[in-house]
Amino acid sequence: MKVALGLTTATCMLSVQVRASAALEWAGRSWNVTSGGMAGVCAGDAANVSVDANGYLHLKITKNGNTWSAAEIFTTDKLEFGTYQWQTDGPTDRFDPNVVLGLYPYGPAGGIGQDGTNEIDIEYSRWGQANGVNADWTDYPSSGTTIGELSYNFSLNGGTLSTSRFIWSTSQIESFLLNGIQPVGSLTDLIKSWTYAPTNSKTNIPQQAMPLGMNLWCFEKTPTDGLPVEVVIRDFKFVPEGSASGGAGGMGAGGAGGMGAGGAGGGGTGSAGATNHGGAGTASGSTGGASTGGASSAGSGEPGTSGAPSSAGASSAGASAQGGSVTNSGAGAPAAGSAGSASTTTGDAPSNIDQSSSCSLSEPGNGGRNWLACLGLLPALLLARRARRRDTLDCNA
Repeated sequence: MKVALGLTTATCMLSVQVRASAALEWAGRSWNVTSGGMAGVCAGDAANVSVDANGYLHLKITKNGNTWSAAEIFTTDKLEFGTYQWQTDGPTDRFDPNVVLGLYPYGPAGGIGQDGTNEIDIEYSRWGQANGVNADWTDYPSSGTTIGELSYNFSLNGGTLSTSRFIWSTSQIESFLLNGIQPVGSLTDLIKSWTYAPTNSKTNIPQQAMPLGMNLWCFEKTPTDGLPVEVVIRDFKFVPEGSASGGAGGMGAGGAGGMGAGGAGGGGTGSAGATNHGGAGTASGSTGGASTGGASSAGSGEPGTSGAPSSAGASSAGASAQGGSVTNSGAGAPAAGSAGSASTTTGDAPSNIDQSSSCSLSEPGNGGRNWLACLGLLPALLLARRARRRDTLDCNA
C-alpha cells in the first residue's frame, strides 16, 4: 500500500486492492460503480453516483466528517471504433486545482494491456497547479511507449454546459470540445479540435474494444477550498464506426466538416491521404500529401509551413514523420500565418498562444528529435500520466 507524504486533518476513504462494484443502468448501458481503489488519493464510493428523474448522471466528490470519497464507473461491455460523445453540465474550465474529470476508454479494466497502454483520455483538470492549463487529450498506444498528448486552456465564458467528443479509428483519433449542448456530429461553437494520427498506428493507437470509464476524482490532495464537487453528465452517446449517424466531424460520407467525400464546410479525403478538419488550411497528409496547412513527406520529420485559418479561426502547422500527422485547431486562435501546436513522433513540437502543447513521447531510440524537443514538457506529462493510474492506493488527502 502506498501512503501519501504529508499530513492533514482530512482523510480519504481507504482504497483497497480489490474493488467492489454496484450495478447502474444509464444511457442504454450497464455500468459497474467503483467502491474502493481508483485514480487519485480518495477511494470511490457508490453513494457518489446517481441518476436523476431526467436521466442525468451525477458524479460527486464528497466529504463525510473528515473523510473524502470520489466517483467512478465503467461499462460492463467493451466499445470499439466509433464516435464517443458526452454532454456535460459542470464548471469544467474552472475546477478546483485538485479536481479531475476523466472520460476515457480504458483497456486494462477489461484485461487489455497494462496501465499506460490502451487508453484514450479526455481530462479536465489543472493537476494541482492554480494557473495550470485546464484540459488534456492523451492517447496511449496499444503497446510500446509512444504517447500523444495535447494540453490546452479553454473557457466556457461563465457557463457550465459543454460537449466532449472523440472519433476513434484504427489509424487516428480526432478530439473535439464544443461550448453548450451539441448533437452528435455538430461542430457548432467549436472550442478546440485535435487529430492524432501517428506513424505505426496499429502499435501507437489502441486497436481493441475497451470498457468505457468516467470518473471524478482528487489529484494528490483533496479540494483546496474544502467544498464538495458535482458534475452532471446529461447524456453519453456511442456511434459505431461506419454508422451514417456519425454526422459532422464524424466518419460518415457527406457529414459537414467530416471525413467523408462531399462534407459541407469540411475537407474530404485527399488522394495522397491528406485530411482536412473544419475547413481549409488545417490538413496534413498521412502518407505524404501536401496541403495548404502544411506540407508533409514520409520520413522528413520537419514541420510544415503555417496554415490558413480553419473554420474555427485557427491555423495549424502541419507536421509529419514517416507518414504520421497531428492536426490541431481551436476557436479564436491565431489567424493565417500563426502556427498552431502540432507534432508527431519525430517532428518539432511548437506551442501556440493559448498555452496548448502537444507531444508524442517515446524512448530516445525511437523518438528522434521530437523526444528531445519534448524534454521541456516531459515533467508535466509524466506527472499527469502518474496521476492517471487506476490502482492508486494512497489514503491520506
